[in-house]
Amino acid sequence: MIITIYLVLASIFLSSCIAEVGGKEINRIAIVTSIGVDYEDEKVVITCEVVNPIAVSNASDAASDNPNPQGFVYPQGMGDTVREAIDDINIHFDKKIFLAHSNLLIIGEEFAQRGITDLMDFFLRDNEPREDMYIVVAKGAKAYDIIGVRAGLSRASGNYLYDILNNFPYNAKSINISFAEKYRYFYDIGNNPVIGVVQLKEVKELDIEKREKEPKKIVLDVSGGAVLRKDYIIGYFTADEMIGFNFIVNEIKGGSIVFRVPEESIKDSPIIGENGKFATVNILKSKSKNNISINNGKIHLTINVKLRGALNEINQAIDAGNSEIIYKIEKACSERIKELISITLDKGQKEFKQDNFSIGVSVHQQYPELWKEIAKNWQDIFPEISYDVNVETTIVKIGLINTPANVRKGR
Repeated sequence: MIITIYLVLASIFLSSCIAEVGGKEINRIAIVTSIGVDYEDEKVVITCEVVNPIAVSNASDAASDNPNPQGFVYPQGMGDTVREAIDDINIHFDKKIFLAHSNLLIIGEEFAQRGITDLMDFFLRDNEPREDMYIVVAKGAKAYDIIGVRAGLSRASGNYLYDILNNFPYNAKSINISFAEKYRYFYDIGNNPVIGVVQLKEVKELDIEKREKEPKKIVLDVSGGAVLRKDYIIGYFTADEMIGFNFIVNEIKGGSIVFRVPEESIKDSPIIGENGKFATVNILKSKSKNNISINNGKIHLTINVKLRGALNEINQAIDAGNSEIIYKIEKACSERIKELISITLDKGQKEFKQDNFSIGVSVHQQYPELWKEIAKNWQDIFPEISYDVNVETTIVKIGLINTPANVRKGR
């Protein structure tokens, strides 16, 4: 009897005669994979990447006037608000725009410069947009210049950019931050957010079939970070500065540190070809901690970094099997990290003149009574605080060889 009841209930609730998404029939909606927001002529411009179901269906369903339909289309609308711009798309587009599957919000640089909070209210208030979609600024470009660029393996340009941002654990030169995380910073008086950035980049492409001379293509580059003052952009961190930033905020997940090894470490033996200049350490694990101290009534910041890494590459004539040499390599790596952190922190203090590193959070945690007194003036106090950086690098792997390939063996 119990089995019979289960079977009856299953047949009622698990049957599917109409395909729906979010309570809407799937054949009546336009599924958006990425959204672009721009500002032109005092109007909000919304550009959407929409899945074309005709192109992605099987060949038997592809009978249409266009024998080779595009996999994605890019409708655009304009209005005084984001909602009105989306409604403008629905006036001339044959399917209703559906935002629940979009995992990427691209903001044009001009839009970011004028301030974004007032016009971002829709994405927080409406139930369709996802709070976990990544938010990036189109550096030196409009958002609609970015949408549609696809140079990877993903079929959708939005998925291509989304997957690049997800490479963050393998490359510390960027940042991926969600829409909800951005607004967590917005309500923190002790910190200003840094969000992702994307820019167009021209690269050479090997076209074996056409055999063209130096053919080129456009790709998307997500290195660097966009620096905001509450709700509008004031500048950018470069790729190297973002490595320093991620060390400061303890967000290093992986990546590599490239540095010069002191000349006195070079092995005194004949070499093949030119002696190189650089070594590379792959980051296996990193931990940073910011300690606050008060010296003569002034705030002092100490950044302590501990890193475990693998020696990935040496293009110098260095014997990596020598413990003394390894110590010098570790020290050189530590000095490079210290340099990157200092460059980034100096830029935050001297150029942007604001805390983008959650240092105020550390002050609040370690000196709560002091924070009550200085919280409202923290952005004026931060540029004047002193700091020092301590980095400890430990190389736990040196690879499959000790002697570099450019050293003549047995000589």
